[in-house]
Amino acid sequence: MKYYLGIDGGGTKTTAIICDENAQLVSRFVGESINFNSVGMESARKNLKLTVDGVLGSDDIKISAAFIGMSAISERADCEFTKKLCDGIIDCDKITMDSDVYIGLEAMRCDGAAAMVISGTGSMAVGRLPDGEIIHTGGWGYILGDEGSGYAIAIDALKAAICGYEGSAEKTALTNTVLDYYKIDNINNLIDIFYDPPMPRSEIAKLAPVVFECAKTDSVAESIVKNHAQLLANTVSALLTQMPSGTPLGLWGGLFQNCEKFRADFSSALNKRFHETKISVLEYAPEYGAVFAAIKTDGE
Repeated sequence: MKYYLGIDGGGTKTTAIICDENAQLVSRFVGESINFNSVGMESARKNLKLTVDGVLGSDDIKISAAFIGMSAISERADCEFTKKLCDGIIDCDKITMDSDVYIGLEAMRCDGAAAMVISGTGSMAVGRLPDGEIIHTGGWGYILGDEGSGYAIAIDALKAAICGYEGSAEKTALTNTVLDYYKIDNINNLIDIFYDPPMPRSEIAKLAPVVFECAKTDSVAESIVKNHAQLLANTVSALLTQMPSGTPLGLWGGLFQNCEKFRADFSSALNKRFHETKISVLEYAPEYGAVFAAIKTDGE
């Protein structure tokens, strides 16, 4: 029996699974982020080792092939860079790294053209053309992009809360929501919370679910959610215009999985342009896509 390691390295956490050659789950472990752009290469390697050790446990399992999908890259990593992250951690001759949306595509288990969008701490869309070519839109990171992501929504909500408090913009329930979330009674305390030391982006993104809840009764929060759903739909539209009509679109990430309103707003905005596109949350989690990809690489 052969065994395969699949890893989904998102911006907030890393999920690793081991499956047999029939893609049946053997073990699963969730560790900290291996996004080296966010946590640095040293911490990424440390977190990867803890995750791999965790999923292996005490079992003496020989891994035939491993595949890592991660939010820190947008295309297939070369051997040198893969070794930089994995050397001495994963005992396997066949280790491949690609983007987290690539393994999302693999998790769709469909032939031919397919598209995938992730909305978590960050955001990115990827498509596979009929000839197998991979194309991307989005994925520009928290400074240049990440529209429709947990981080971007949280930042806009924080700014709206501050502006509402100061009177430079419309008053909003987000002000009190932010005070309650961070357990402070003075909004000026946000400066220390966010800058001393700088708050990790993955922590900032955790505010997004609170913003979604606030959006049920507050127009400012609602407009932030709708705006980012539209912005992400625009990013995916730019992808789908390059793909055959009717290409299926898979959704993944905390925002799509846990916020029905955001998912509905996004789907509605996208379907205005792409009526024939079937939009659905992935049946298989991306870490299974990484296993499916590992099995493929083992057969090459």
